[in-house]
Amino acid sequence: MTGLRRSISSKRAEDTDGPSAVSDPRYACQPDTAHFGRWTVFDTLTGLPAASDGRDFIDLGKSDAADIAEALNSYLSEGKDPPLV
Repeated sequence: MTGLRRSISSKRAEDTDGPSAVSDPRYACQPDTAHFGRWTVFDTLTGLPAASDGRDFIDLGKSDAADIAEALNSYLSEGKDPPLV
């Protein structure tokens, strides 16, 4: 599981005109260490796989994992809670 852990960088100001802050995306995908050639979507705050309806987002194709991570991050950027259980 250590391959899924990633530290979160602190928020940082992006420009000098205002207090604009940028941070790493909450959900990211990376190669699945337990399934060669497959991918996992993980929550960068917890370092654990993201999950929905009791199913971890593991053992996915690369494009599926990227699409799921993008959708989850999109919910957050719109101020909505992602549909995860």
